[in-house]
Amino acid sequence: MDLNLLTTFLSVYNRKSITLAAEELKISQPAVSAALKRLESSLGKPLFVRDGRGIAPTSFSVALAKKISHPLSILEGVGQQTGHVKLYCTELLLHKIACIEAIDIAATPVSEQEIIDNMVMQKVDLVIDVMRNNFSALVSEEIYEEEAVCLARVGHPRIGDTINEEQYYKEQHIAWRFRRDNLNTLEFLAEQPVKERQVKVETESISSMLSLASRTDYIASAPRSIAEELAPQFGLNIYEYPIKLKPAKINMIYHRRHINDPFHKNIRETIKYSLSKNIGPSRLYG
Repeated sequence: MDLNLLTTFLSVYNRKSITLAAEELKISQPAVSAALKRLESSLGKPLFVRDGRGIAPTSFSVALAKKISHPLSILEGVGQQTGHVKLYCTELLLHKIACIEAIDIAATPVSEQEIIDNMVMQKVDLVIDVMRNNFSALVSEEIYEEEAVCLARVGHPRIGDTINEEQYYKEQHIAWRFRRDNLNTLEFLAEQPVKERQVKVETESISSMLSLASRTDYIASAPRSIAEELAPQFGLNIYEYPIKLKPAKINMIYHRRHINDPFHKNIRETIKYSLSKNIGPSRLYG
């Protein structure tokens, strides 16, 4: 059987779209449709059915995808990657890995779906982020965890040595413009449902959030390691979070095609080693 037909099938299966599969494979939509028809004819089974304005896989298609996705990813990895690895990295760990050679760090898209799309379409090779992986074509390794803290400026008129939950909700906040699983940071990490905060400003980065907190009476939130590093520079006090939050678990995510790629694997191990040297093993997985 022509492996190109299976590659085309998997692309359509993963993307749930002939249009997006054509873009990923850099071929025309009619070519994708023709390949699917040839594969259906060869297998004697329908692979997709109409579902509203899109398409959905048949039960046979789901079973086929499970059987061939891993073997195909191994075959795709035969053409080993060399040169540079393009990656997205959470701001939390950016300064810990920026000096590693052979990596090109790009700005992480706000949209979680865009991150996934770019990995599938080979626009980015590696992602270090708190996003959870529910996509069978991607591999996810937990490599680090970090707890969140609150910050307020030294001399804040209403906050002294501690901040309780009632104070937390009474105060106005600066939020990080961040959504994962369609949740903001607080919702994503909270162990139980939380009330809505009075968010006055959203920022693109943690450092800009802390800078603004130092010049206002707004409350900021940040990972503890960044807070401990930057709070003295910005004149901020650090407080334990008054709401029960889970630690933020940082994942290293990549496409299965890279599992056995020596160059890509070496970069992954180099990143882990760099984190162990800069952070220490206590909060590091693997």
